[in-house]
Amino acid sequence: MLPRGSAPSQERGWGRVSIPALQAMERARAAGGRLVDFTQRESRGIGQVCPWDLVVTIGPEPEDLDAAAWIIADEIMRARTDLDDLAYRLWRDSALAGTPLTGPDRAHVLLYAGPVFEANDTTGITGYVGEWLWYLSTRDLPPEPGRSVEILDPPSSTVTDSGPDGLVIHRVPGSELGFVFRLWEMKKFTAEKTKPSDTIRKAWQQLNTWGARYLGQISWGGRELAPDTREFVASIARQWVDAKVSGNGGVSIALDAEYIPDTAFERSHQHFTTHTHPGALQGVVVAIEDLEDFAKDVRRYVWSAL
Repeated sequence: MLPRGSAPSQERGWGRVSIPALQAMERARAAGGRLVDFTQRESRGIGQVCPWDLVVTIGPEPEDLDAAAWIIADEIMRARTDLDDLAYRLWRDSALAGTPLTGPDRAHVLLYAGPVFEANDTTGITGYVGEWLWYLSTRDLPPEPGRSVEILDPPSSTVTDSGPDGLVIHRVPGSELGFVFRLWEMKKFTAEKTKPSDTIRKAWQQLNTWGARYLGQISWGGRELAPDTREFVASIARQWVDAKVSGNGGVSIALDAEYIPDTAFERSHQHFTTHTHPGALQGVVVAIEDLEDFAKDVRRYVWSAL
């Protein structure tokens, strides 16, 4: 069994973290440098229409949570700066040195960090970090037999995007279309007069209602894709409308480790009814000691350069 949480190491908040960015980076690097190096994953709900995985971010030492927070902060800024290598280097060097940027350098990096992290919006940032927990724990999974990841994009560059939260396309030789995909809806659970099952239900209902529209919002025209990949993605919205076996749905919920449910997703098929073929539904619960405080630490590492 995976642990249901551990005692917090120190008080955390917007203005401080347990260890500086340089120490967090060194600890992350010593463990392997990936979020999955600080997680345990366990299959749950075997035999359900919607099986699910429990992913717990944990480590033997309190500083491991800071290392995980640094990994996410670094991955977020690497993705947000995209091709702007100068902005990424400015941010990373400053954060690791513990010396905030000034003048044009600060203005440059703020263009990328500001839209998500400038407002100190705990609700938005917590949800955004929850999406990155799912993405990084999915991206670095070992390869599955008989399939390979063709497309897996990082989370959106905004915290309020109404489009798809996650999309994974696998190349599957021998399948009907050569590929399969899963559209993901992601939520955070805050335990405010609700239960994890309520959040899961709402996520499935949202995917059931808006899944096709989310797929229609994705722009593929500017991408360099292999001819067969391009042919497949050009039809994924119609595949969803027709409920083809190539299209699947997934729900991921991020929460505090103390709220890990013993059972989950057992009624998902009652709320997601557009796709009924075997394997159409998949769930993930991503748990961490204190999700909101962890998101604050991610924000603090990003903002330490500014």
